[in-house]
Amino acid sequence: MDAKPEVILRPVRLEDLPRIRELVALGWEDQGAAHLLEKRYGPIGGRPWLDWKWPEIERACRERPHQVIVGELNGRVVGFASFHLDPVRQVGTVGNNTVDPAYRGLHVGGRMHARVLELIREAGMLFAEVTVALNEGHTAARGMYEKAGFEKVVDSRYMFMRLRR
Repeated sequence: MDAKPEVILRPVRLEDLPRIRELVALGWEDQGAAHLLEKRYGPIGGRPWLDWKWPEIERACRERPHQVIVGELNGRVVGFASFHLDPVRQVGTVGNNTVDPAYRGLHVGGRMHARVLELIREAGMLFAEVTVALNEGHTAARGMYEKAGFEKVVDSRYMFMRLRR
């Protein structure tokens, strides 16, 4: 039986940003809401979907690098995971995360997720939350969250409409 490859988990560094942007483009294609909107309606605001998604992730990497981790295999960043802490509510929120499709199935996502939950616990949070889409592209993520102990509270639906042509 083949051993699992050694995944190194570490805090994000500024030099990781170009690779993380690549991962966002790869990871959200055909499954992220921003990309799906663009496929249906064309570029929103006249710009490609990645121009709208990337600033949120880049801001987390720059402003809260202690709340973004990367997964490395053989020196290459193959995934990232972010989280946010709300000390008033004592809730840690699992944020944006993905693994390069070429490296899926190697348990990189599961290892990053476990580390994120560990960091949330270490920060003294009493609860953890995550929002995950119900489309097929997120089936593995939903399974991973349920296996970790997350319980469904509510199913929601993201809706969008064109107001004029």
